[in-house]
Amino acid sequence: DSLILQDTTHFRVYEVSGGIYSPRSSYFHKSIGGYSAVMPRRFKEVYEYQIEPSMNDFGSIIDPQTLTISKSLPVINAFNIKYFIVGTEKGDIPIVNPFHNGNAWFVKELKGVNSADEDIKTFGKIETKDAATINLNEFPMVYKSSNLFKTDSLATIKLDVYKPNHLIYTSNNTHEGFAVFSEIYYKNGWNATIDGKEATICKVDYTLRGMNIPKGKHTIEFKFEPQVVKTGSSIALISFIVMVLVIAAGVYFDRKRTKEHRKKR
Repeated sequence: DSLILQDTTHFRVYEVSGGIYSPRSSYFHKSIGGYSAVMPRRFKEVYEYQIEPSMNDFGSIIDPQTLTISKSLPVINAFNIKYFIVGTEKGDIPIVNPFHNGNAWFVKELKGVNSADEDIKTFGKIETKDAATINLNEFPMVYKSSNLFKTDSLATIKLDVYKPNHLIYTSNNTHEGFAVFSEIYYKNGWNATIDGKEATICKVDYTLRGMNIPKGKHTIEFKFEPQVVKTGSSIALISFIVMVLVIAAGVYFDRKRTKEHRKKR
């Protein structure tokens, strides 16, 4: 844990023996499963259908001499897992995953699917660094416009600010592109902007976020601003104002009644 904490970049950790239900690694790091057993159903389905089976044969992708990862695991890489915690005879050790995709990346193509079942199956077959799946029934217009973007080998997209409810990225691309963000797609509350203008967040790779990015250099922001919180805040503010007015009115009429009582005496 001390070795991993020396890395100040943003990434996730996977404890092989505990899987996504390991609270120990979640205490120290951003783990793939989080500290709580409560998680989005789609992610749990990806874990059970794609991630867990691939991890059952984890030993086959490790070089026993150098203890390094020798094989790319595209689904694992899409979730930005940079470190595996592996148990050995000498104790738990961290192993670096050199193939992880990072916080966000531009893809070369979108693969259209027609159902959730097809989506999760296709996700496990693609090279996630180069392609992403998208449901044609949910985002048909995004798929139709996918022939407009091109991949520039020098294109970059970098995470500048990381908070649970606020993410800021900087992108730079000579062509219009499509970016995948290694964050769970959740439509209720997450809003996105590009240079301050509202942008559409798509669901790609069954669980992740995707977005069309114009050419040039841009600032991309994700903010968690659920309407229920705004409504609740407004109700609380109005209730507070009404309460203050009622108290003020009560004090005013009480003083007025006291003055009138004194005059009568």
